[in-house]
Amino acid sequence: MDAITSAVIEGAKSIFKLSLSGIKTLSKYEENICELQEEISYLRNKKILIEEEVSIAIMDGKTPKQQVTEWLRKVSRAEDAVRPLLQMLQMPDQHIDGKSFKMLQQYQQAWRVANKLEHVKELNSTYFETVSPEKSSPIKAMEEMQVSSLVGQQATSDMMKLLEILKSDDNKRIGVWGKGGIGKTTSVKNLINHLCNSSPNFFNIVIWVQVSRDLNLSMIQTQIAKRLHLKVEAGDTTHSLANRILRRLKMRVEATRRKILLVLDDVWEKIDLDGVGIPSRDSCCKILLTTRSFDVCRGMSVDVSFQLNLMSEDDAWNLFVQSVGSVLYLDGIQSPARKIVASCRGLPLAIKTLGKSLRDTPQTAIWRNTYLRWRCSSPLFKNIEKEVFRPLAASYHFLPSKILQQCFLFCSLYPASFSINVVELIQCWVSDGLIHENQTVEEAFNCGVALIERLKDSCLLDQDGGQGTVKMHDVFRDLAILLSQNEELFGFHCQSSLPFNQMPKESSRRVSLIGCKIYRLQEYPVYSNITVLFLQGNPIKIIPDDYFLNLKSLRVLNLSKTEITSLPSSFLCLVELRSLYLRGCFSLTKLPSLEPLCKLLILDLSSTPIRELPEGLGSLCRLRELNLSYTRLLKKIASGSISRLSSLETLDMSFSAYNWNPKMGSCHQNATFDELLSLEHLSVLKIRLDSVEYLASASSWIKKLRKFDIQISPNDSSYDAQSNEKRLVLRGVDLLQEHLQSLLHNTTSLSLLTCEGMAQRHWLSLSSLMSLTISNCSGIRILISQEKSSHAMFPNLQHLVLDHLKNLETIVEGILSRGICLSNLKTIQVLDCPKLKGTVSYAMLRHVKKLEEIKVSGCENMCRVIESGGQKKKNLPVLRVIEVKNMVKLRTICDGMWVCPVLQQIEVSHCFELKKLPISVGDSCSLKEIRGDVKWWNNLIWENHDDKSFFLKHFQAYPREDCLKRQKYK
Repeated sequence: MDAITSAVIEGAKSIFKLSLSGIKTLSKYEENICELQEEISYLRNKKILIEEEVSIAIMDGKTPKQQVTEWLRKVSRAEDAVRPLLQMLQMPDQHIDGKSFKMLQQYQQAWRVANKLEHVKELNSTYFETVSPEKSSPIKAMEEMQVSSLVGQQATSDMMKLLEILKSDDNKRIGVWGKGGIGKTTSVKNLINHLCNSSPNFFNIVIWVQVSRDLNLSMIQTQIAKRLHLKVEAGDTTHSLANRILRRLKMRVEATRRKILLVLDDVWEKIDLDGVGIPSRDSCCKILLTTRSFDVCRGMSVDVSFQLNLMSEDDAWNLFVQSVGSVLYLDGIQSPARKIVASCRGLPLAIKTLGKSLRDTPQTAIWRNTYLRWRCSSPLFKNIEKEVFRPLAASYHFLPSKILQQCFLFCSLYPASFSINVVELIQCWVSDGLIHENQTVEEAFNCGVALIERLKDSCLLDQDGGQGTVKMHDVFRDLAILLSQNEELFGFHCQSSLPFNQMPKESSRRVSLIGCKIYRLQEYPVYSNITVLFLQGNPIKIIPDDYFLNLKSLRVLNLSKTEITSLPSSFLCLVELRSLYLRGCFSLTKLPSLEPLCKLLILDLSSTPIRELPEGLGSLCRLRELNLSYTRLLKKIASGSISRLSSLETLDMSFSAYNWNPKMGSCHQNATFDELLSLEHLSVLKIRLDSVEYLASASSWIKKLRKFDIQISPNDSSYDAQSNEKRLVLRGVDLLQEHLQSLLHNTTSLSLLTCEGMAQRHWLSLSSLMSLTISNCSGIRILISQEKSSHAMFPNLQHLVLDHLKNLETIVEGILSRGICLSNLKTIQVLDCPKLKGTVSYAMLRHVKKLEEIKVSGCENMCRVIESGGQKKKNLPVLRVIEVKNMVKLRTICDGMWVCPVLQQIEVSHCFELKKLPISVGDSCSLKEIRGDVKWWNNLIWENHDDKSFFLKHFQAYPREDCLKRQKYK
């Protein structure tokens, strides 16, 4: 009985507890829902953190613990279970209200919430000290690189500019390019080290890849995988490894939200980054590459191409001092040392290599011998050839064709630091067979320019400072000479600008003896293979009669600036000759018959004292270019000889004395202007004519000319030739002549000197004009007037020069209607116009928004340069230069202030009434120089002392001798 009673009591207790638990569960239902929402949110965040740790462990090549993997699976299942439950409970009719559900259903729902809450709490309570069995060594975002420090201000400045470019979000691909040995790798490694020290967390990871000349994607992938601690399996293909690299990089980006930097050093050709596994189009990835070829930058579609330039003289010396050491300060060393440094022309590789080779070498004789041998393009020691020329030679060997290689070696035929004329260089290439001769002059020129640009893009040839010229760096010329010794098939022999002491080899085909101080030519050995012979710049007076007998393969002969008085009889044996240059042979008065030279393409007789053209000229049916410029004694060209030059495309007779317009009653055995009209292929003409009348019937013929430089002057006058496409110079001509209409309409550059009819001249038809010069035309009072103007006047004019116009009162009169009038004007120069009181009027200012330069001088009554028209501020958005000189009444450049955001230079001379400059500190960030007289500067009035102090650092005073010269001239 007691046992039964005890069992009943225990059962009652259990029922009571169960009922109590159910009641408690029901009572906490709303609270449990809120708590479940908080706990599941916390669990999700914890899961994300654990997954990131797992991803990093995997990137480090580690396997996550089994407990961690199992926990992540449980969390995923819990999320899948809780998500629909919470979604259901959020529905408005699913909350327990005592009416919608039976008690059992209410209890079941409450129990499910409580159960899930307990399970989620249990998962949240789990803690992992590590997610993998052992700690992995983390991948450093940046690793400091072994590299020599930068030397010189320019190198440091370049690195900081490159850093700014790299940090810009707009630049995803950056190309650093320049010559071999110029310091591209050194600069970029120093940049990485700078980032490592100053901004170690700027990138997620920096990956450095050394690219070989023979492109190998697998080697690139292996270097990237090693940096990412990604094991490369034996069976990995390029495609499979690319996918693994791509996944690993994306995991790193997702884990840290920072960008990746991939550095590709020494790239020689386009790389398929997607094929490597680089997310190249993704904003998370930046590419920085170094290359010797600008063509690679183009092929890789870089956003910024950053070119490294040669070192300055001071920086080059400092680098040499660092390489040589203290021996440099011994007596007698510095003089040859500075010559050695100068001969390296700012190339760091050559400077460092030569410096190290001479370190701890105190003997002065060795230093002098080193300079001599280096200057003579001779390898100094074996290590010089190995450390300097061998790396540079890679650029040569990587050129895509034998033709380009020969074009590079051809440039070494010219002396060191020589400005190579592009036109002549291309003519030689055509004549020597490097460019097909069966095309027009223009087509051949375009082909040659493409070859030159390719050499420049490969940093094997440089743009010269002069127009239309290129240069070869001295060290690269030495390289070319060294290579030509091993490329006997090409047969280059160069001994330019050195005393002649070495005969060419029998295998020589291209021989250069430019400026070798040769006074007498010996009888030439049997060199039947020679195609190019450069003898220009030698004091040769006589060429032996049989000198050319064995040179029957010769295609290019240059005897320019020699002292020869005649050509030998053997000259007529040169039946393969394509180019003959006799430019500047001041003692050459007569030539033999040219009839045997039936293959001649180019004949240059410029600046020679010849009085008549040689016999047989008309037989040169393949001649394409004839240069007779500066033949100031030329009087006779046989009638019919010009018209028979059926292939002639270019005729240059600028500054020649030959009279194309014989007056009535004179001898008509000479060639006349009508012969030129019969030349169907003529496309370039430079000539002087006495009268406009001879162009009366030539309007359609002139339209066919691609370029012309025609000077019409009653007298034999000279005027500096320019490189404009279609240029016309009129001196003493009445502008109202009908014959001028068509000629003016086709002109792009026009110079009017002492011409009549200026006041009545209508300018509206000159829509093609790009450059206009008006000088000594007293009839002009206004250039553009409101009455005679049009909104379309001078729409393409870029350059305007007004010189010695004694009656010119204004350039633009009145307010012009808005349009394209003067809308492209870039430069304006006004000289000695005494009645002109202002240069840029308010009416003109509204149109010249592209104006870059204003130069005014000698206008004695000018009081201001720019007229404001009542405006407080004048906007000249692209003005870079303003010069004002010799104007005693000039009081201001312009009224008020001007806005010139890119102004770089202001020059003032003998304008002592000019007391104030219209510039402010805030608008002068681009200003580089204020140049002028010290007296004028000291008398300037400033708003405050700070402004004067700011602009003082930009002021450059005229040297004293310049001031004295100007005072004397004045």
